Amino acid sequence: MNRLRDPQTCRRALREIGEIAAVAGLEDSQMTDQEALGSIAAIAEWVLDEAPGARADCGDVVRRLERMTAGVDFEALGDREAQALFGEVLGVLEGASL
Repeated sequence: MNRLRDPQTCRRALREIGEIAAVAGLEDSQMTDQEALGSIAAIAEWVLDEAPGARADCGDVVRRLERMTAGVDFEALGDREAQALFGEVLGVLEGASL
């Protein structure tokens, strides 16, 4: 199956993003907000490259996540900045009706 036409690519990516966010949000998580944001940004960018014609509901969420994280140097973010951005990302994910 051609990845560009696979309607499930975007949904699978969003599930992966949700899992990363959930792990990062755990109280005793070894994953920092910066690491989670970097992974989420990479997945969002990958989806836009691999499945540019993603369904509107899924694609819109991925595009919002990509816009929020594009060009951010996650390693340079302070803890407060990373927490704030991670909170915004979580808000987008929670607001998505997927």
